[in-house]
Amino acid sequence: MQNRGLSAIVIPCCIFVVLIGCNSKPKPTPSKFVRAVPPSGIAETVAGYADLVGGNAMMVRGSGVVIGLGDNGSSEVPSHLRKYLFKQMSKHKVGSRAAGLGHVTPARILADKDTAVVVISGFIPPAAPVGTRFDVRVEALPRTQTTSLSGGILMTTEMHMSLITSTGSAAKSKALALSRGAVFVNPFIARTKEGAQPRLRAGRILNGGVVTLSRPVRLELRRADYRISRLIQRRINQRFGEDQKVAKAKTPSMIELKIPRRYRDDYIHFLRLVMHIYVSGRSGSEEIYVRRLARDILLPTARYEDIALVWEAAGRQVLPVIRKLYASSNPAVAFYATKAGLRLNDRMAADVMVRIANHANSPFQIPAVEELGVARRFAQSLQTLKQMLSSRNILLRVAAYEALLKHGSRDVIRRWDISGQFTVDEVKSDGDYIIYTTVTGKPKIVLFGSDIPLKRPLFYCPDDELVTIDAKSTDKKIMVYRKIPGTQRQSDPFYVEPKVTEFIKTLGSRPVKGMDGRIEGLGLTYSQVVGVLYGLCKQEHISAKFVLQRSDVLRRTYSTVPAAGRSDMPEN
Repeated sequence: MQNRGLSAIVIPCCIFVVLIGCNSKPKPTPSKFVRAVPPSGIAETVAGYADLVGGNAMMVRGSGVVIGLGDNGSSEVPSHLRKYLFKQMSKHKVGSRAAGLGHVTPARILADKDTAVVVISGFIPPAAPVGTRFDVRVEALPRTQTTSLSGGILMTTEMHMSLITSTGSAAKSKALALSRGAVFVNPFIARTKEGAQPRLRAGRILNGGVVTLSRPVRLELRRADYRISRLIQRRINQRFGEDQKVAKAKTPSMIELKIPRRYRDDYIHFLRLVMHIYVSGRSGSEEIYVRRLARDILLPTARYEDIALVWEAAGRQVLPVIRKLYASSNPAVAFYATKAGLRLNDRMAADVMVRIANHANSPFQIPAVEELGVARRFAQSLQTLKQMLSSRNILLRVAAYEALLKHGSRDVIRRWDISGQFTVDEVKSDGDYIIYTTVTGKPKIVLFGSDIPLKRPLFYCPDDELVTIDAKSTDKKIMVYRKIPGTQRQSDPFYVEPKVTEFIKTLGSRPVKGMDGRIEGLGLTYSQVVGVLYGLCKQEHISAKFVLQRSDVLRRTYSTVPAAGRSDMPEN
């Protein structure tokens, strides 16, 4: 069984780094809808009768303006976009003090080489409610002289389902999302290498899109049948209704769905469970079906994930059946049975999952750690997870950190917010130092080990001369200054404690005046800070392994959505 859990790339200093996904264009979701035969093992569930509409990722697009590029931008604005951009900037109060730009007019902003007009695109997650965040791709308009989006900030931009037309309008569709934030340009691109320039004209805004219009989600029966429609409604409400009706059969072929309150933060999992609910209303038939699946999961062709979801969707009455499988000699059977039990709040399953997580040679070790993060009700896993923070297995350390974060374990994780653009987490752990950085979702830098030092003597200045870092072996503090965008001048020097945490704070904090009247922070973007940290690790000024999160957000999004009868779900 392929592991779909947390994954990362460990980047040793001698290996060239490729940031997966930063420069790959998102592909539009196919519009053709072709029904497929439901996969074996779920034919008697909701997925055997109905398709999930609104459960696909939706592509949205827009046009916007990136500022803060120095001389790397362009004053070129296509005539068909100028009116549209003026309207958008006025609507979102650009040119007012509320936007942080004083009284700079939209016309002056567009005429400055510090800015660039860009095309933005992204995928709204399946069934996303208002407030859901997602990554956004940003690319400079073709045939303009913009050379790089590094260091840029996208101003508030509307995103629509339809393509922007030649008049700059959005084909009469409502704005479905807004996007804004710092552009993450691949910080590992060797800027002096041939062919690097086009890649600098594109980037992403991590978590930069926010849904402004909820997406309705419903089930559509493949064959209109009011009896089946009402039966599915009743089965879903029996399982999830509680204080509200989750499903409502509006017609013989359509059932409206509402996300229950307790699944608001995990609505994708809720949709998966809905599609795996056993439908038959005959008395005692579900127990027979559950026991049959307990035999089917032992077969070499078993669909482990589907069977575990059917058990979880059935509820706690399955526990007497699946508990017998917790100790199976087949690791996959033991893991998926235990996973279903743990999701059903079985304390016995919690103890078994801890044992699986402690099994160093098990292919399910890291998935088990992830499940312990989901099972926040059981505290017995906390000590195990904390011990894993010092493991020699780097991926296990990262997985344990993510799990503890879900438990809210602030005793081992200390967090700083860096001017609202990213966070720094310092994790108490023994063993080698690790610097872990994300490239999708919430931007964050995770430091494994307290007070990671910067070695002295130290001199560092990258090819783009973005920052200069200097310290003699006898210096108590490290001097750092940056090149001011759009000028040939350098900032005033900062003198920083030789600790990575303090260094990151200085690099990423906005350049504002502190209580003593001195400027605090150099105002680097998240991607620029990541690039500097990688360079310091590469030159061994920081004795830490640099670990980069894999940017496989689209694969993860699609892999967590029921695909029965869906032509727009890729196989991999």
